[in-house]
Amino acid sequence: MIMKKLSGLKLLSMLIIIIALASACTRKDNLTGDNWSGIGPQIAVSDSFNLAYSYQHEGKVKGTEGYILCGSEDGITAVSVLRFTGLQEEMTVIEQPTLKIVATRRSPLETRSPLELSFHKLNQNWAPDSTDLISDANITPLDIPDYVVADSVSSLGDTLTVNISADIIQNWKTTDVTGFNLVIKAEEDGWLEFKANELANGALLTFKYRVPDDTTTYTYNQRAYKDSYRITGTQDNIEDDLKLKNLRPERMYLKYTLPNSMFVDTLGNELNATERKRMTINKAELILFVKDNPYYENTVCYFYPYRVKADTLAAPTVLTDSDLEAVAYTYSSGTKITADSVKIDITAITQGFTSADLQNNGIVIKNNAEMMNFGSVEFWHYSDAPAGKKPYVKIYYTIPFLKGD
Repeated sequence: MIMKKLSGLKLLSMLIIIIALASACTRKDNLTGDNWSGIGPQIAVSDSFNLAYSYQHEGKVKGTEGYILCGSEDGITAVSVLRFTGLQEEMTVIEQPTLKIVATRRSPLETRSPLELSFHKLNQNWAPDSTDLISDANITPLDIPDYVVADSVSSLGDTLTVNISADIIQNWKTTDVTGFNLVIKAEEDGWLEFKANELANGALLTFKYRVPDDTTTYTYNQRAYKDSYRITGTQDNIEDDLKLKNLRPERMYLKYTLPNSMFVDTLGNELNATERKRMTINKAELILFVKDNPYYENTVCYFYPYRVKADTLAAPTVLTDSDLEAVAYTYSSGTKITADSVKIDITAITQGFTSADLQNNGIVIKNNAEMMNFGSVEFWHYSDAPAGKKPYVKIYYTIPFLKGD
């Protein structure tokens, strides 16, 4: 019995020694391939661009956005619309009505201070996804003093309480219009974002009232039944810069080149077409340097790259969604822009370019928050970037283990 136990221990010891020897042979710096090929990732960099510009994309309010917008910036204006239902046809208000909205972000102080909100009644029906049909002629001012927003707003949310006169509530009805429809505007330049119903913390209207022939005191305490916003204004269709904007959306087109000479083997020899097709793009990043970032210092920005399907562009062109292709295994790059640059993952697209499976007609970068907020960010263009700020593409690649045709 003792001999059997010793034999088992001896066998276990031998297995441990074999595993240790195998581990010692493993190359810890080799991230791809097998452990004995001696081939590790290499780095290639290209800062050669043929074309780069921003263009306007046609955006539309869907009515399901998590934040309600009001205000204006760069010629684009948003007005908030709220619909309250369940109000009595006839009632006497016996307590100060209040409107509470949870603000989460406001325009920077250097844009305009103070930020003042004005209140209006909308005398027409509307749908959350069709607010572009709201007519200015149907927006009439209400006798509510302008509300001055504090110089700073917590990203977690600050509740703004607006007093509304009893007379406005008692005369809420408009012939052939459903509910009490309230419009909020930001006077002059400046903007505010506040929570919508989709975040379960939308605008709240509260007051106490009585109805005819009844001494009971009732409480109206309801959030807006529907909420949305209308966007108006125009901007240039094409701009000679690199800018992402969410209202109205601006996207960026970039055409970077990948010279064959940038891909070499471990001895510095240029890879041929077959070897480039077989090599693995471990990671590819588009590096952009921030020129102006008035919004995203404390808010995550999500970038998504598309391949352009159209033939190579000779001049700036407004592209539509049908001109773009979402390449498989492409992911959004999310980041808080706290440094002087951002990295956008373009691995799958670049793999397609280097393998010649996809034609390199350039890429388009969009912000995933289009039409959702006043966010914008501008990057240095390759044509006028100062030293150290020129955009470039950085590629980590592994050459094929078996070279040649």
